[in-house]
Amino acid sequence: MKRVLGILTFILFVGLMSTSCSNNKTRPLEESISAFLNGNEQIISFGSANLKDILNKTEYEKESKVKAFLSEPMNQLMTSMNMDLPVYFAIEGPFIDGNPTATYLFMEVKDAALLKENLTKNGFEIQDAKDFSFVEDGDMNLAFDEKLATILIKPNVSDAKEALNALRKRTQGDVSTGMIASILAKKDDVVIGASLANLLGTSNTDLKKLPEQKQDEFKAMMNNSFIENTLNFEDGAIVFETKNHFSKELQDKLFFNQDGSAEIVKYMGKGSPIVGFSMNLNTRKLQDFLEEFAPEALNELSMIVGGPFAMAMMISNNDISKLVDGKVGGVLVGDATNVIDGMTPDFNVYLGLGSLGKNLGGSIKEFMSDKFEVINLTDSSISGYSSKSFAGSGLKLPEAGEGFGKNTFDFFVNLEGIDVEEFQLEGAGRLIELVKFIKFNYNEHGGKLIVKAKNGKENALKQVFDKLLNVFQDKIA
Repeated sequence: MKRVLGILTFILFVGLMSTSCSNNKTRPLEESISAFLNGNEQIISFGSANLKDILNKTEYEKESKVKAFLSEPMNQLMTSMNMDLPVYFAIEGPFIDGNPTATYLFMEVKDAALLKENLTKNGFEIQDAKDFSFVEDGDMNLAFDEKLATILIKPNVSDAKEALNALRKRTQGDVSTGMIASILAKKDDVVIGASLANLLGTSNTDLKKLPEQKQDEFKAMMNNSFIENTLNFEDGAIVFETKNHFSKELQDKLFFNQDGSAEIVKYMGKGSPIVGFSMNLNTRKLQDFLEEFAPEALNELSMIVGGPFAMAMMISNNDISKLVDGKVGGVLVGDATNVIDGMTPDFNVYLGLGSLGKNLGGSIKEFMSDKFEVINLTDSSISGYSSKSFAGSGLKLPEAGEGFGKNTFDFFVNLEGIDVEEFQLEGAGRLIELVKFIKFNYNEHGGKLIVKAKNGKENALKQVFDKLLNVFQDKIA
C-alpha cells in the first residue's frame, strides 16, 4: 500500500511540475503581463489596446490610398502576431523631461518564423540568446520566442540581451491579483490603469519636506489605490471613463462634494448656455487636507493673489472654509457669433461664500463692477451677469448640460446649432466640425468625458478618420 501511495505521489508531483513548466512556456498573454506587474513598484501605469478592433473601426480598407499604404505592414503584423488579442503595455516611472523611464509592450507571437522573416525584410538584425531571439534598434529592444514578444523602449540600455532576459523572467512569475487583475481583464478599446502608490513612490514631490510620520501616513493612503480608465469609440461618440478605486483612508480624506439638487443652477441666470463649468468642494475638508499635507499652500496662494484675498485670509485666520463654501460656477450665454466675431461673449458667474466671506464678496463686487451689468451680493453668495438680459432664473440646459451642478466638477461645450465652420480652423482643428457637444462630469467615484458627434449612427472613429483624410488629402496623395 505504501509503495502504491509513493508511486501515486511521484506521478502527481511530476504532473504538477510538468503543468507548471508548460504554463511558463505557453501561459496566456494576459498572465505574462500580470506576472510582470506583480510586485513591480516602478510601474506607474499599465493597460491594453485592442489595435485590430480600433483599426477596423476606421474602415481604412475602404479607402484605396490608405489601404495600399497599410496593406503590406498590416499583413506582416497580422501574420506574425496574434492581433486578435490586445497589445498590453506598462509605463515605468519616474517621468524625466516629460518622458517615462521605460515603456514595455507585450504581444502574443503567432508565427515566430514569419516574425523573423519580416524583421529581417525590414532591415533588423536578429540576434539569438539562450531561449529567445532579440533585436536592438536605438532605444527599442525586442525579444521573442514561439509564444511571447516583449518590447523594451528605454534610452541608454547598456546590455540589451541582459535587460530583455530580466524582463522575460518577470513575465514567468506569479500573476497579480486584486485591482491589477481586474483592470487587465477589461476588454475596452483602450484600458489604462494607474497605481497611486507607485506614482508617489517614483515621484519627487514637496511631500518629502513633511515630517516622516506625515509622509508615512500619506503613503499608507496611496496603498492599494488605483485609477481605472477606459476609452471606447462608439457609434456617434468617443467615451473616456475613469473609476476611482481608493483605499478607505484616502476616501475619507477626499474633499469632493456632490449636490443632487444642483442648487447652483438657480443662480446661473437664464438663457441657453453654450459653455458651462461648476465646482463643488468641501472646503472644510480641503482645509484639513492642506494643513496636513501642504501646510504652506494657502499662505502661498494668499501671496500670489494678494490684495483683498490676503486680507480676508488674515481675518479668517487663514481658514478658507470661512470665506468660500466650495460652490463655483459659470456659464457662457448669448449669441455664439460674438465669439466667432472676436467680441466678448455674455456670461454669468456664481461664487458661494462662507460665514466670514461677505467682505471678500464686497471686494469681488467692486472688481466686477465694470464688467457686469447686474451683481447680486448676499451673506452666502455673489453672482454676476454681464448682461441684464440674462439675469434672474430659468437657465435652459442643453443635452450637454445633463448633470450640471450635481458633481464635484461639471463642464460642457454645446456646439449644436453653431456654424463652427465660421471659426475657419485649419488642419486637425477642423475635427470640431464633427462635434455636437462635449461634456465632462466627475465626482469622488470617478467621471466620464463624452465627445458626442453630430452623426449618431456612424462610429465616431470612422468619422474622425474620414475627416482627416479629407483635410489632409493633398499630403496623403
